Amino acid sequence: MRGKLISLLAILTAVVGWWGLGELTRRVWPEEPGALPFFFALLFLAVTATLALPASYLNRRFAPEAMERDPWRFLRHSAWGGVCVAAWAWLQMHRLFDVFYALVTILIFVAVEVLITRFRGEPQGGGSGMPDVKRKTQGAKRKE
Repeated sequence: MRGKLISLLAILTAVVGWWGLGELTRRVWPEEPGALPFFFALLFLAVTATLALPASYLNRRFAPEAMERDPWRFLRHSAWGGVCVAAWAWLQMHRLFDVFYALVTILIFVAVEVLITRFRGEPQGGGSGMPDVKRKTQGAKRKE
């Protein structure tokens, strides 16, 4: 039931965010006070809500152990996507956006996510169990 409620809220939030973004760009001039902060807030909201469902599915599919420890992990991942797209839009407004800055921002967010998982004590690789398999095979080799 909780998954269906979260899915419904994500879809509703995405629709409201994209609709608000469309209305804002159609009816408000960029020079008006508050238009740019509202644009970035709506862009973040729309992208985060849009990415919430795919992030939830991918986390449940490929990292079920990590989802058991941190059930809101998918929301953090979709928020990283929202912040990334909003940062790219801000860079493009100043005509600074290119492939280099896109890669740098992605690497920064990946590094922050790795730090978050390390500080929480989660295994690397999203909880797939790969480090445990390597340790077991290394221990078997040492015994021989």
